[in-house]
Amino acid sequence: MPQVEIFTPTGVVSGSTTRATVGSDAKGAPRPLPVDASRWYPLDGTAPERRGPITVAPDEMLVVVLEPPPFTIHASWYPIELDMGPYHLDARLPTAPGFDPARALARPSGPFIALRDVTITLPGRSEAAVERAYAHVNRYAVERVASNLMLGFFFPGAAFEPLHDRAGRLSAPTALRRPQPA
Repeated sequence: MPQVEIFTPTGVVSGSTTRATVGSDAKGAPRPLPVDASRWYPLDGTAPERRGPITVAPDEMLVVVLEPPPFTIHASWYPIELDMGPYHLDARLPTAPGFDPARALARPSGPFIALRDVTITLPGRSEAAVERAYAHVNRYAVERVASNLMLGFFFPGAAFEPLHDRAGRLSAPTALRRPQPA
């Protein structure tokens, strides 16, 4: 069975699940995720505990780490920062070649968006950072987005701002980065 980590507003659940993806029902609503042999890691500093089989409600799932999602296109990977609940994420968002978010007919169809090269941190607690190759984020739970793409259709209700690199310049997508003159 696939291993799963679910970041909730109050802690992290890890264990195994029978499902290989985060899914939605026929109406597009997220489905609860069953977790076997679960372990609970609370954010309040109390001791972790084993909980056995549980089901995590869709509204509690902010970030879900499962098997790598199938990326079937030659994507351009844009840097993105997200704030949701107690978590801050630095990641890369895939887009199709020639993607124009204002004119795109294809919009996210489910409640979760797949990202890669994800770093999840708790602001103010640098020792709590974790890195994952892939993660799925609940796009309806995102409160702030820093990106150089207009992603209003991807993250409805979020506040948007431009993404700056560490030197204060606007960031470029991975595919378009060029060396800077000295």
